[in-house]
Amino acid sequence: MDETGVTTVQTPKQVVTEKGKKQVGSVTSAERGELVTVACAVNATGNAVPPMFIFPRVRFKDSLLNGSPAGSIGHCTKSGWMNEDAFLIFLKHFIRHTNCSTDHPVLLILDNHESHISLKSVTIAKENGVIMLTLPPHTSHRLQPLDKTVYGPLKTYYNRAMDGWMRSHPGRTVSIYEVSELVKQAFLSAMSPTNITSGFRATGIGLYPFNRDIFPEEDYAPSMVTDRANPEDEPSATADLPGEEPSTSAAAHLPGEEPSTSAAAHLPGPSHEPTHVTADPDPGEPPATLTNPEHLSSDKSGSSAHLGYVSPEVILPLPKATERKKKCVRKKVKTRIVTDTPEKMELEKAHKEKEDKKAEQEKKKNEREKKRALKAANQTKPRRKQLCTVAQKKAPPPMMRQKMVWRRHTAEKRNGLRRRKGVEIRRGL
Repeated sequence: MDETGVTTVQTPKQVVTEKGKKQVGSVTSAERGELVTVACAVNATGNAVPPMFIFPRVRFKDSLLNGSPAGSIGHCTKSGWMNEDAFLIFLKHFIRHTNCSTDHPVLLILDNHESHISLKSVTIAKENGVIMLTLPPHTSHRLQPLDKTVYGPLKTYYNRAMDGWMRSHPGRTVSIYEVSELVKQAFLSAMSPTNITSGFRATGIGLYPFNRDIFPEEDYAPSMVTDRANPEDEPSATADLPGEEPSTSAAAHLPGEEPSTSAAAHLPGPSHEPTHVTADPDPGEPPATLTNPEHLSSDKSGSSAHLGYVSPEVILPLPKATERKKKCVRKKVKTRIVTDTPEKMELEKAHKEKEDKKAEQEKKKNEREKKRALKAANQTKPRRKQLCTVAQKKAPPPMMRQKMVWRRHTAEKRNGLRRRKGVEIRRGL
């Protein structure tokens, strides 16, 4: 079982035009389209389960499946991708078409996507005899039969069908309501028994036949900087320049061996003396070096050859990649049988922790909302005016009364003095 995506914008194929024309184009549906996920399941005998369509909508309509393959079902998500609820619907659809049970179990091979591994899905699969086996990480391009031989032809036939639809409906664009009909034309051609059985044969996981040695040893080798052969593993050769006589001097002397009678090439230079190269006799000693530094330019130009070989890796080591910075900690996954009891217990434990965390967050959220509601009610509460008489007012303390009386007498004295002075000034006294 695996998913693939089809869009409402096709990739034109085999555009026919006159010879010699440089700019060739074809009409497409739009610049950016919508993605519809198609989930399929096949078996090693060449049979296929009717597909499931996942549309990028909130509510599902039956008109979305007009012209779809017989027995197809549909579902809607906001993004148009597979999620836990959509996979649960597909699992029930798979069980209904395979007639599996605990007496007649079925092996379902999946990738390690999070939407495929949930407690509800594992519980339903175990109750109906579905053994869910996940592939190792980063191996679906080699171990998934649908990716190997089915989905490639499906995309080709789908683009071809969309090209025909665009020519038959000029001036219109393809929407998600036409995707099911176009997928049907491609589905009948791509989901052939030949393509399906070839996929199981290419991955080696099929029963007809089962091949555990489908991948050679080279596929498990680590990646290299370059795929060129190492010259050190090849015998060195000598070459003589035209018009020059070979020298009888020995080119290299290895410990425990007699000097070779082969001549080293004469290097062009002012002295015309042969350049001798010393081989590397011991791993602990430095590599072979040129005894005549005047002829380095001729060696770099490649016009001469010598017996000894100095690896470029010794002169300039290959660059090594630095350690990557971990932006996010990803959960390490592996191939496993999800329906086994230990795996199911781990899923139950993880599900319980998730639910407890969710309940705690919901509780904190409710408490914050209550506090905000009380604060808003206190701010909007109208204040009542209190009507009271002078006698009901609270009297000031004794010391405050004395200060108030003293200030009043002082003010009266000052005002009286000012009044008397004013009268005297007016009388001319």
